[in-house]
Amino acid sequence: MDRARIAPKKSLGQNFLHDQNVLRRIAELSLPPAGSDLIEIGPGTGNLTEHLLAVRATRGEALGPLRTIERDRRMREVLAERFGDAVSVQEADAADVDWPTLLAPCGPRPTVVGNLPYYAALPILFSLLETSRQPARLVIMVQKEVADRLAARPSTPDYGQVSVKVQLRCDVRLAFKVGRGAFTPAPKVESAVVVLEPLAQPRFAVPDLGRFSALVTAGFAQRRKTLSNSLTSTTKLSATTIRQALGVLGLDERIRGEALSVAQWAALARELDPALTVNG
Repeated sequence: MDRARIAPKKSLGQNFLHDQNVLRRIAELSLPPAGSDLIEIGPGTGNLTEHLLAVRATRGEALGPLRTIERDRRMREVLAERFGDAVSVQEADAADVDWPTLLAPCGPRPTVVGNLPYYAALPILFSLLETSRQPARLVIMVQKEVADRLAARPSTPDYGQVSVKVQLRCDVRLAFKVGRGAFTPAPKVESAVVVLEPLAQPRFAVPDLGRFSALVTAGFAQRRKTLSNSLTSTTKLSATTIRQALGVLGLDERIRGEALSVAQWAALARELDPALTVNG
C-alpha cells in the first residue's frame, strides 16, 4: 500500500506529522535509558517510527521489534512494507489497552511516545496514569491548549482540574511548540510536545486518588463560584464542613479553586476525607 496515498481519517483525528526536525526532536526526547525500551502510540504511516528506530539503534543494544499501538487497520500493511519485522503493530485504542502487560517487556524505565489525536489525548493520558504499571516517561504531542493546561500554574487561566490531577502524579514540562504547517492536513490549532515523568508516589499525600480526583472535579465544576460554593453545589459536603476545612488550612472561605496549589488541594482532600467517605 502506497503510504503517500493514505488519506488521514477525520473520524480518527489524524494529522500526519511530516516535519523532519520536529520528528527528530521528539525521537531524541523519547530514548529511554539503557536496558529499557519504548512504545509508540499511533504510528500512522511511520514518519516518527523511522526516527525512533534510528535513535534506538544508536545504543547498540539487541532490541526486538519496536512496539506500536495503532487504531487504523490500514496502517499495519503500510508499516510492514516500510519497516518489515523491525516494527510490531497492535491494532487497538490506546485508551483501552492493557498497559501493564504491554510495558512489562520494556524494562524498568520505558517511554511511551506518540502524536495523540486531539479528541483522545486526555483519555489516553489518564489510562496510562491510572494503571498499576506506568512508563517512566511520556513524550506526547497534543493540542497546545491541552499542553498549556497540563503545565499550568495556580491562578492562571489555563489552571484547572487537569493541571491538579496530572501534576499530583507527574513532573510536567512543555518541551516545544509545533506549528500547523508541520502536519498533513494542517490542523486548525497549534500543537505542543509535552514531557511527563510519572512519580513513584503522588507528589503530596492524599487519602485516596479516586476521592481526590472527585473532589478536584467538583471544585472546578463551577469556576465562577468560590470553592466553598462550588463544593456545596456539587457534593454532599455541608457549607460548614467546607468552611471549617478551609479555616484549618488558613485559606479564605472566598477562595476559588484555581487559586489553590496542588499541595493545597492535597491538604484539603486530607482534611475533608472523613466527610467525603461518609457522604460519598
